[in-house]
Order: sequence, then C-alpha cells, then structure tokens
Amino acid sequence: MAVNVQKRGNKFQLRVTHPLLSKAFFATFADEASAHSYGAGLQAMLDRGVVPVELLQEEEKRAGMLVAKMLDTYIATASPSPAPTDMDTLRLLKKELDPTLRTSDITTRWVDAWVRHMKVGMYLAPSTLRKRVESLARAMDWYIRLHIKDGAQAMLNPLRNLPRGYSTYTPGEVEDLQAKDDTKQAKIDRERNRRLSPEEEERIHAALDGVKRPDRERALARDPAFILLFDLIVDTGLRLSEALRLRVEQYDSKRVLLNVEGSKGHRGKMKPRVVPLTPGLHGKLQEWCKERADPTGLIFPLWKPDTEPLSVASHRVAKRFRALFDYANVPDCTEHDLRHEATCRWVTMRTKSGAWMWGEAEICKIMGWSNNKMLMRYLSLRGEDFSNRMMT
Repeated sequence: MAVNVQKRGNKFQLRVTHPLLSKAFFATFADEASAHSYGAGLQAMLDRGVVPVELLQEEEKRAGMLVAKMLDTYIATASPSPAPTDMDTLRLLKKELDPTLRTSDITTRWVDAWVRHMKVGMYLAPSTLRKRVESLARAMDWYIRLHIKDGAQAMLNPLRNLPRGYSTYTPGEVEDLQAKDDTKQAKIDRERNRRLSPEEEERIHAALDGVKRPDRERALARDPAFILLFDLIVDTGLRLSEALRLRVEQYDSKRVLLNVEGSKGHRGKMKPRVVPLTPGLHGKLQEWCKERADPTGLIFPLWKPDTEPLSVASHRVAKRFRALFDYANVPDCTEHDLRHEATCRWVTMRTKSGAWMWGEAEICKIMGWSNNKMLMRYLSLRGEDFSNRMMT
C-alpha cells in the first residue's frame, strides 16, 4: 500500500493505492494535516481487509463486488437460500480464492486458469472440482440477476461456458502435474459399485460378534447397537444420518415399517418416507425396542443430540465402519457402499411365488429418490444376478 500527499495549488491531494482497490483513490483536502490524517485512517482499515462503504460503493460501480463479499451476501440474503450441502463449499471457496478477486475478474480466461490450478496446483478429483465450479456458478448467477438493469441483456456467466468434460485431466495437465511430482497420476471419476460377497458379509458378522482374527492381538468389542445398525443399513439402505436420528416412535411394529425423516429433501428440508422391513430385521428391531429406555428416544445410543452435532456423530460412526471393514478384511468398502448393496437387494427381491417384489418407482420411494436416475447410479448387479434369472 502507498499513501502520498501532494500540494495542488492551494489544496492538498491524497493518493492511496492498495490491492483491495482496483485503481488509485484520490481525495482533496484544504490542509496537509487533514490529508495525512485521513490517509492514515484509510491505510489502517485497508490493512485489516476493510474497505470503507463510500469507497466500496465506488469500487463496485467501477470494478464489481469483491467475490468474498458477494459470497457472504449470497449466503445471507439469496432467495431461495443456498442448499445446506452448498454452504460448506461456498465458505471453502471464500478461503481459497484471492481476497482481492472481484466479480469483474471472473472472465473466461480466469475460469480456465482456475480450473487448471485446481487440477495441477490442488490435485483435486474431477467430482470435487465440479462441485466448486457449480457452487461459484450459482452464486454468480444470483449476482448477475441482482445487478441487471431494466431492459438490459444479462451478461454471460463465464462459469456456465465451460466445455463438456472440463474437469477431466488433459495430457498437458498430467505432464505439468508429473513435472512437480512424478508419482502422481491423473485423477478420474470413479463410480462406486462395491457389493458384499456372501463370504465378506460372513466375515463382517464374525467381527461384529467378537470373533478374533488369527493375525490380530484382540477382537473387536461386541456392541449390540452397532450390530443392529449394520443390519439396518444393509437391509434398508438408510443413510447413516437417517439411521442415527431414528426414534423408537418411528418404528411401526404393527405395519412392519419405519417412518424415516429423509435427509435429502429440497434445500435441506426433511423428506419423510416409509421404508418396509424384512421379517428378519423386523424381529431384531422388535426385540431391541422393547429394551430401549434412552431419554432421547433414539433407537441407537450412538449420538448424543444435546452435546454434539449430528454431522460429528455421523463422522465418528463412519470411522467405526471403516475399522470394521478393515478388521473383517473387506477392502475398499465404506459405510455408504452398504446403500448400494441395499439397493440391489430391493431390486432382486422376489415374492414367495417367484415374481419380482418391487417396481422401479416403489424402490425409488423406499430409497428416497425423486426419479430413477439415482436408481441407475446405485444399481450394481453382479454377473450371477443375471445368470440366476436364466435358471429360475
């Protein structure tokens, strides 16, 4: 930053430059002391990252709003408000992007350079990269709509002009990446289609029951609540947060179903749905809920809502699942993969007469999806699932 005061005729001119200002700021004062005093105060504010309102208004007219301020305003005032799943990404972008970046700086050239930086500089996976781009694009859409003048044509959002496949690493980007670290390879989109084999599920249940592996010093501690949680997720496909939030009153033993508070409603709203229970799971829940005296009313005593956020509990329990799969020698498996497994079980389930039990629409309702695109994403049928049909 530079602050200069020069005499101009019988007055004194203040000139201030700073990275937060797109161009030098000038002001005229009747005496030199006033010019220096104002300049010192302005310097102190700018050094703290604060732009005075009067300067900010001029800056925004001339060079657009600071992107950091735009993101804050978007989060606080946009209608409809950003989805909760978008909030963390927006706050992350505010930390990652240059604090002096303005909306007018977001050009096609800047976007291309940013995407390249996220690959070569940050080494992000394509899906992670796209999430950042889409979040910033939505914020820019809002900003453009807000500032368009009556009768004027809306400016193009450069973030919406990226070519198809922009998140895929190009040969040149891979070359630059390996010039920095020759052990790195291009990250690619990976579809999760992990299924449990009967042998793997048997090893998981053995580990849950406290059976010690020969090559380990001790067995896993047996936890009936965690055992039931595994059975519930693999048989119903509930998300972990939905399962941890289940209350005893949501279990309808007469109709053999769960009234689930879905966690993927529009913009974070609850999306209630009904999930039927297999006879085996119904029997386990019926016996378990008879014994429940938890003051919170939760089925699983794995989350304490009065002392921790649900996201913290979900993260902790997900780590327990990873430890379980590691102990059971079930590699490359996560708790969320159990949702893929459950989807396939719903799809291949048959009635006593041998007919398919559920249609696509019914499975989407059970899993909490609004269309069958997600069904196709989660459906991971094995070869034997197809061959078995030929034998029946």
